[in-house]
Amino acid sequence: MLKAAKIISILVLAVSIMAFGPSKHKQGRKHLENGDYTRALEVLTDALNESPDKPEIHRDIGITYYKTSQYEQAVSELDKAKQKLDKDGNVMFYLGLTYERLKQYDKAIEEYSNYVNLGRFDGIKETIQKRIYQLIPKQAEQWAKERMEFEQQIDAASIPDNSIAVTYFKPFSVSEELEPLHKGLTDLIIMDLLMIDDLRVLERERMKEIYEELGLGSTDLVDQSTAPRMGKLLGASTLVTGAFTGLGEDKWRIDPTLGLVKVGEFQKLGSVEGEIPGFMQVEKELVLKVLDSLGVELTPEQRESILQNVPTESLQAFLAYSRGLNYMDNGMYEAAMQEFESAISLDPGFTQAEEHLTGAQFLSEPTGSIGDLESLWNSVISSDDGKNELLGITLDAIGQGDVDRVPGSELSGPIEPEPVDEISLEVIIRW
Repeated sequence: MLKAAKIISILVLAVSIMAFGPSKHKQGRKHLENGDYTRALEVLTDALNESPDKPEIHRDIGITYYKTSQYEQAVSELDKAKQKLDKDGNVMFYLGLTYERLKQYDKAIEEYSNYVNLGRFDGIKETIQKRIYQLIPKQAEQWAKERMEFEQQIDAASIPDNSIAVTYFKPFSVSEELEPLHKGLTDLIIMDLLMIDDLRVLERERMKEIYEELGLGSTDLVDQSTAPRMGKLLGASTLVTGAFTGLGEDKWRIDPTLGLVKVGEFQKLGSVEGEIPGFMQVEKELVLKVLDSLGVELTPEQRESILQNVPTESLQAFLAYSRGLNYMDNGMYEAAMQEFESAISLDPGFTQAEEHLTGAQFLSEPTGSIGDLESLWNSVISSDDGKNELLGITLDAIGQGDVDRVPGSELSGPIEPEPVDEISLEVIIRW
């Protein structure tokens, strides 16, 4: 009975809103929709003076500031709206646009990802997901250049003790076919270390950019002359590095070393070796040795998770995957796609290859402008008449039996009634 009464009250409220003239907020939004941004800002400011605690007004003022290229003000207003409208698609989207305009790519990626994870509209969701993939290399390059520019100001003592980076392992005496393992091995180790919440593991994409800034090739050995500077630039107190060596036709040995950046020392851990076709077993032994040397006490569940993290048992599939990573790092996306497709054909259950294939496909396509993205948003998520929108969302929420989702006043952006799969940023940032 209480729920029925609540539904009736909501319907009465919705119809009542349609019956009365537009509020100042409604008038301001109409000016915003019509492109009269000067008048929109005036009316919305008046509306905010009357209702200072209404987050929807902050949202619309923020959008108006964005439309007039006042990006700092836009961030300020949209952030105020976000405090209460944490599932408002308009807030997420325009914060993403604004941060991208400001070239704050890390924050733009975060806001775009929020929309992808909660967004309702598939037409815009995939385009935004594509833009995330395309911004990540920009963000990593920007980060690396800033680290280089302010290198003298970086205090090694301030680097968190639990921060760790995995560099590429230098291949010795291996065939040309096996050389790409230096990319795949690093990727595997990072995946396993990311399972330990107490560790702060650096993304592979950022490490790649620092390599390039230092003029190092991916097969160059990180030694005592380069490790301290690399660790400082990466913001990692520990570097996992080393080499792997071929032992005949079907065996290999990995010689890992920990670079202790703050004390400027190298700690050799002792080699691990085994059959090349059983590369996963050797990699797991290596990871456990590294964690033990770092003093990380694993729970039985953590140890089991690491041991069970086997993306593929096919050596040929993993070699194709490793070649794909190498092509990705060099911006050769078409070639990367072919390698990831090969890996999938060899092992249809190789999900990491599928995820990287998606990334390569996105990156191989032309990057549209921010204006193109904004135009698509306007065409997919148009705002015709606020009253009809409110009534439509009210009826939609009631139809799904979720009365608590019904807005009490103005439209607060796209409603997301259906959960969606979260975008795997962890996978993306390992590039």
